[in-house]
Amino acid sequence: MRSPRIGAAALLGTAVLAAGCSSSVVGTAEHAGPAAAGPLTELLAQVEVDAEVDGHVRISDVAAAPDGGFVVLLTGDVASNHRSVLVEFNQEDGGLAVGEVIEGPPAVDLGEVHVAPDGTVVTLAPVVPADTSGGGREQDLALFVLEPGSDEPDLRRIAADAELGTPNLGTGVLSPDGATLYASLRWSVDGDTVNRLAAVDVATGEVTASAPLGVESPGSAVAYDVALRPDGGLAALVTTDRDAEGDVDGAVLVQYDADLQPLGDPVEVVDEEESTGYALAVLSDGAVVVSVVAGEWNTGEPRLVTVRDGAVQATTVLPGTGVDLVVEPGGQHVYLAHGRPRAGTGVATVDLATGETVADVPTCTDGSPDPLALATDGRTLAATAACHGDDDTAELAFLVG
Repeated sequence: MRSPRIGAAALLGTAVLAAGCSSSVVGTAEHAGPAAAGPLTELLAQVEVDAEVDGHVRISDVAAAPDGGFVVLLTGDVASNHRSVLVEFNQEDGGLAVGEVIEGPPAVDLGEVHVAPDGTVVTLAPVVPADTSGGGREQDLALFVLEPGSDEPDLRRIAADAELGTPNLGTGVLSPDGATLYASLRWSVDGDTVNRLAAVDVATGEVTASAPLGVESPGSAVAYDVALRPDGGLAALVTTDRDAEGDVDGAVLVQYDADLQPLGDPVEVVDEEESTGYALAVLSDGAVVVSVVAGEWNTGEPRLVTVRDGAVQATTVLPGTGVDLVVEPGGQHVYLAHGRPRAGTGVATVDLATGETVADVPTCTDGSPDPLALATDGRTLAATAACHGDDDTAELAFLVG
């Protein structure tokens, strides 16, 4: 699900992609439930998340908890207000009730949050490095692990690579047992970006396996979102430079086996030279759905693309840029948090069989969409957004059913 969020960053006026949202196979605890819910058509409740926290913070990510509630990750200002806060929300009487509010380590940038089946909360975010003697705006990618019953997350930095050092940024997805984070890790080396896939031990931060993306590009290639495949491998939504200068980007889908080795060639998800990928999810039969903008990120056409057996099978036009998505249990519907620059945000339901948008629940009249998470019973979801008012911006969570 995930971070956060590339779509929100783009809609706020920058084409620079931040760490992507995290997704997993439909049918796992994070994104699925025992029965299909059908189109989600009603806004059940909303809550101002930042009102629960002193000081300026913004929503980075949201994840479903095994008890039916949600955990929202907030972070401070990127430039100076380095902090992270976890806010628990419970579903009560058709609404969202605030639970625990726990301060975490000082995050440098936006991060993402996951919840293991036993309720352990795993946050992935950059932090101020242990050694700051070098000066500059450096950062180390780290895990903040909050175990059930604990009132303080444990900080576990991602282990340094022998040649590249500690990664700066990343996005990932938890294994079904919550023990491993499969991640896309990034390093900044002499102004260039190096990206590798990795398996990270949640208990220690150690990297137990690592491999290159295996995507050829005249410039850089970065996986901004990853998802688990049913066979234990990964699917990755990769942004590649079309030219050495990095002026034109293209989105491709790449799939990997359990050893992080590519399966087949990258799949171009749109038929235009320029495109921006936002989020993906893998269906139980191995098909992949991808949210993408065909053309320039701020003026192009938002689409939902289904890739099956290494080829694009279906494409549908979306009402707005889908910055995050989850799939209904059973795989019939996709739910997307979407929006457009200087316009409203909402949660759309797309029928995969027809490509039709069968429901669209407005959230902000003016704002930027943020991540969403499907409750463990599959019947409701929590969507987040930054809603702009006349004088300020409210960080809101919405319960949609």
